[in-house]
Amino acid sequence: MKHTFKLSLLCSAILLAGCGDNTESSGTTGSVTFEPSVQELLGRDASIKFALKGTSAAVPLPSFLLFDTNDHTLNIPLSAGSSKGLDNPQVAMGESDGWSTIMPFSIPLNLADGVTLLNDLIITPNGTPFSQNLNAGIRVAKVDVDLATGAMTNFTALTPGVDFLAVTTDLKSINVVPLNGLDPASNYIYALTESIKDSNNNPLGTSSSYASLKSSMAQSGLLATPQKIIWNIEKTFEDNAQVTNKDEIVYSSWFTTASAGNVMQGTKAAIAASANPAVKPAGVWKGTANPNNLSVDDLNSLYSIDAQDVGSDFDVAVSNDPIFVSAVGQDKADLLANSYKQLINHPALDSIQVFRGTVKLPYFLSDQVDGKEWKTLPWRSGMPSVFKILKTLSSGSDADKAAISQQLVDLGFTDLPAQLYSTPHQALLVGAKLTLADGTQLDADRILTRYSAVPQIRAVKEVPFIMFVPKGAGADNVPLLQYQHGITNLKESAYALALSHISTAIQTGKTPYALIAIDQPLHGQRALSDGTVTTPQTPTVFMNLEYLPVARDNIRQGAIDGLGLRYALNYVNPTEVAFQTVNQSDVSLIGHSIGGITGISSYAVANTSVNPVIDPMFAYKTATLANLGGGIAPFLFESGSFSPIIKHSITAAAVPSYLNYYANTCPTKDNPGTCFNNFYSAADAEAKSQIDSALTSFTYAAQTVLDNVDPFNMASQVSGSLLGIQSNGDATIPNKVSKIPTAGTEPLFKKLGLVNTATNASGSRVASYFDSSSNAAHSTVIAPETDEEALAHSEMSSQIVQFTLTKGNSDGLLAVDAAFLDASK
Repeated sequence: MKHTFKLSLLCSAILLAGCGDNTESSGTTGSVTFEPSVQELLGRDASIKFALKGTSAAVPLPSFLLFDTNDHTLNIPLSAGSSKGLDNPQVAMGESDGWSTIMPFSIPLNLADGVTLLNDLIITPNGTPFSQNLNAGIRVAKVDVDLATGAMTNFTALTPGVDFLAVTTDLKSINVVPLNGLDPASNYIYALTESIKDSNNNPLGTSSSYASLKSSMAQSGLLATPQKIIWNIEKTFEDNAQVTNKDEIVYSSWFTTASAGNVMQGTKAAIAASANPAVKPAGVWKGTANPNNLSVDDLNSLYSIDAQDVGSDFDVAVSNDPIFVSAVGQDKADLLANSYKQLINHPALDSIQVFRGTVKLPYFLSDQVDGKEWKTLPWRSGMPSVFKILKTLSSGSDADKAAISQQLVDLGFTDLPAQLYSTPHQALLVGAKLTLADGTQLDADRILTRYSAVPQIRAVKEVPFIMFVPKGAGADNVPLLQYQHGITNLKESAYALALSHISTAIQTGKTPYALIAIDQPLHGQRALSDGTVTTPQTPTVFMNLEYLPVARDNIRQGAIDGLGLRYALNYVNPTEVAFQTVNQSDVSLIGHSIGGITGISSYAVANTSVNPVIDPMFAYKTATLANLGGGIAPFLFESGSFSPIIKHSITAAAVPSYLNYYANTCPTKDNPGTCFNNFYSAADAEAKSQIDSALTSFTYAAQTVLDNVDPFNMASQVSGSLLGIQSNGDATIPNKVSKIPTAGTEPLFKKLGLVNTATNASGSRVASYFDSSSNAAHSTVIAPETDEEALAHSEMSSQIVQFTLTKGNSDGLLAVDAAFLDASK
């Protein structure tokens, strides 16, 4: 993997003005001679490719040099003529407040002709190529960084082979792969030493640009700050005995990882604030947090639920549901109806009543079809960035300091800047517009980061729901299971799920629960006004590969919608017939596929404490997450279901020869994914290299943007009981990913600390790994597609019903059939 961004102009924030020809901005000159210890590192046959000027200017990733110091987002230099819009993945990365926790560091090398890295690769028992040469020469550590002073403290060294692995695929570059993922919103430093050898057994060297920063010869102007940072990094490694002497270091850098879930947590906090009758939603979503000027009445109608007064018997509802029949066919609808007719012969069940209704939820995406704004406009912050405010107060002009300070006082701040670090006081900024002394708005961009974590509301949506309520003996106050469906699916897939779960409960002598579901954003009844909607034929409507920040925010919206539905259950009118036998405070969650990806955030955020009074209004009793994965971008590129269409879309935008091939060869006879596969299999080495480079760069950018909502990063915020379900060889979300060890289902379950039920099913955080002999597939947990899946589906339903009704296996008696399960996981 090569993830070097070339700098045709040196325009990162820290070196923003350093695009001229002066020595102090480039850090290089042919006449400079450094002190002997640094000079010795230059002129070697193999060296780090790090240059701050010229046509070969490049910075290995990740790096502090590519951070915007004005708002703490990434600032990736653009090549001449490239798009400056969010359709450019490098621009899209600028919506992130840090680097990915799971993507490899990428360190390119300058090599003399005929020279490579020393080839000492061995294949480990698990099939991983290992180089002692590389892993002995690289240091990585987590640190705390005081941004005001630059001090690096709380040094924690990472261990090669345990926490990270240094690899090379071509002996011409180095990748450092996090094996367990890095912590979100954290600081890391890394260094390469001259103990790394080339193919002639000579030590790795450095570049003249790095030498200018490493040297004790003080730089002035634009390089003064970066040099101090490099000095600090090298000294930190030396002080912590990671190197004998800092002179060994040929390259080092510092970077901050992206935050995880901060925006969703901020959104929940805003919703919680609106629970105060003196505040209400209109008291939160005001001013700049309400850019479309939604009315007070509309805002205060949020979280109201309106349901049908009269339900329909399950068989009548499913057979006559045009949405369900259109999606799966009349035969499958009638099959469910017939199964239901057999079930109601059981004395414990009188009927399953199907109710429809709507819940009013906040919509933070755009729904505008004009100019395809729904596709191009991500969530925007409803508050100015605290980071930008603090920067102005610390280093702005006297006039700007005075102007901002006065406006903050007017908002209710009494102790500046201390109160800006306080979450309760930050709430005063929601809806505010701050202006500098000349009237210019501070933070007009309103990018959502950890420093500006409450979004603007753009609409109040009446979101349709479907609910299944069992009627019969003991069904007077039944729990409720909230279902979040997968990509290209519909809330109506809950017909099969509800019938299976209620049937399982009844036939095992348990009182069943009710089930409720809404569509994911841009799915089902949540199509846009022009009919744009996500279907099996149009998965990229939700995926939105073209505008990555919107793809991220579609996931955010789905997670917050789930949380919003849970919260709305507190406000069901007692006269609502549909809910009169449902316990609205006893709610659990099940998420499947993308519903698991949104669901893990719904669950984590809902169960994060805000205050003891409000917490029960959001909390879920337990959750089941099935067939999901972490490392969204890497796993999509190995997804049998989605990889071909994704590769087609990326390659068509980046490789002209493929676009020409597609236009002239494929439209009438192949779907895009098949077209790509055919082109790639016949391509020559040069074309494949071009395609591979485009896909690798896109994956890196996409995961960087998605990191904030990625399940792997949200896992550490999950509290409470959890049942995970995996199908062996899942063709949609892979169990594992070949190049990224933290991507897929199994690494996520490991991060969540789920114990394999095949070996111990007594705990409250467990996972069932269905093996190949079970014939379980991606959607088996919802409904079996083949007769061969039926037994696995029944076992899955049994486990979920037990786990849900016992509030997360609280009795420790979860019964599983190990014949379906893989005990080796």
